Amino acid sequence: MRVAIASKTVLLILAFLLLCVAAVHRAGSTQQANVRLTDPQFIAEGARLFATTCGNAYCHGTGGAGGGAPRLRGKDLEPAYVFRAISHGIPGTSMPSFKSELSEEQIWKLVAFIVADAKTNAIVPGPAASSPAAPPLTGPVKAVEAVTSAPFAGNSQAGKALFFDSSRPTSCHSCHSFNGEGTPIGPDLSAAASGSPRDLFLSVILAREIKDSRYATITVSLRNGEKIVGVKKEEDAESLRVYDTTELPAVLRTIQKTDVTKVEYANESVMPKDYASAYTLKQLLDIVTFLRSSQSKPAVTLRDLFQ
Repeated sequence: MRVAIASKTVLLILAFLLLCVAAVHRAGSTQQANVRLTDPQFIAEGARLFATTCGNAYCHGTGGAGGGAPRLRGKDLEPAYVFRAISHGIPGTSMPSFKSELSEEQIWKLVAFIVADAKTNAIVPGPAASSPAAPPLTGPVKAVEAVTSAPFAGNSQAGKALFFDSSRPTSCHSCHSFNGEGTPIGPDLSAAASGSPRDLFLSVILAREIKDSRYATITVSLRNGEKIVGVKKEEDAESLRVYDTTELPAVLRTIQKTDVTKVEYANESVMPKDYASAYTLKQLLDIVTFLRSSQSKPAVTLRDLFQ
């Protein structure tokens, strides 16, 4: 199993490095000239953004030192390439596109931090205190082995408590149902057990495009200037009924079409994008284990995320 994990990881890293080499030979973006890539404040803001967006041990690790995903800092990456990779993602890997979630300036701040000289930027905010520390940088394969050897395994009962936790407005049951319990705004997760632990885990922390148009994000612009963002429940000749997810728990609103100036749909989920920092790694494993419990699947371990 370790050989299989190592092989997959090496292929992922090699693909990433090949893209980096190809990018070095491309012309840099003309926008880059106007970005303060060497400004200490700009870099510091990028460091803070990196810590909450990319700095988990199962992503690029504390300070970009590497974790489940490759090390980024200290590799002399070409800024224009890094900007494109963050904006559009890297096909064939778990690296998603962030262009719909981060502004262009925020992406350039991340770029500034990543390409900055690590030796001259010793103060780097880490991820949430509850997240496990990234393993020592001893090579990509050993780094992954160090992460997956951690004694983490999910607990179905703990995951159920988190799924139905009424004290959290953003808990899963606010938008999803499981075995007939919960709120049917998003997909019913009763059949989620058919997915692999890795796919389920990534669907929680990296929610992006949706597969079912019924759950597309709808943005309704009103004549009074208000914008309602959420999921459409139903529509008739005179009105729209929309689950307003601007704040959670969502509120079902009836909107008269005479008050509407524009309706837009986006093929992405309205799920909150901060679950990687809102929950600890152990809690995320608990939730994934619970989702797989309907088919009596075994507890999900950290190693399962790398298979």
